[in-house]
Amino acid sequence: MTAKDREVFLKNQLFSKIDIELFRDKMEIVSAKKGETIMTKNRFSRCLALILKGSASVSKIGLDGKKTFINRLSEGDVFGMATLFYEEAEFPSEITAEGSLRLAVFSKETVEEAFSASPDFAKAYVVLLSEKIHFLNKKVSAFSEGEAFEKLLRWIMNYSEGKTEFDLPCSISKLSLMLGIGRASVYRAFDTLYEKGIIAREGKKIVILKP
Repeated sequence: MTAKDREVFLKNQLFSKIDIELFRDKMEIVSAKKGETIMTKNRFSRCLALILKGSASVSKIGLDGKKTFINRLSEGDVFGMATLFYEEAEFPSEITAEGSLRLAVFSKETVEEAFSASPDFAKAYVVLLSEKIHFLNKKVSAFSEGEAFEKLLRWIMNYSEGKTEFDLPCSISKLSLMLGIGRASVYRAFDTLYEKGIIAREGKKIVILKP
């Protein structure tokens, strides 16, 4: 484990609650190449993974085989919580490396040991799981309610988390898949928000003029 790895652990809201040295020999460091799928519907392991370096995209595969972009995971984010303690036979999404990826992977048994070793870790885990539930509820609203510009505005307000400016985390094509609307509709929605003076855009940067 490198000094950079330790820095990522300390910044994470979950792993900052435990002495990671206690579990150093119980975690697996895994690497993946760009385009490689980490977990799929039928190929996954019950583990908790922390991204030490790189980023990954989270997609949902529909019954028609169509892939819908859901979220982007970056350095310091964790995944795997959905199936760690829920004995579902399928993983709910597909996780794909966007570039060179480095992960720290913890088994279900190791996470259970961490619960026993640190009540603060257990509490942080519940808080993080609750945050993910609220995130998914917001996604459902963004997908299913309102006109295109309303969906885009709702996504912007959810993603910005109170900040007045941020960089778009993905391309317009991926954003259109995430919102369930066409690319042309996304561009028109942006135009509507510009005309109403709600946002401004400078390249990938979105500036919220009317919070």
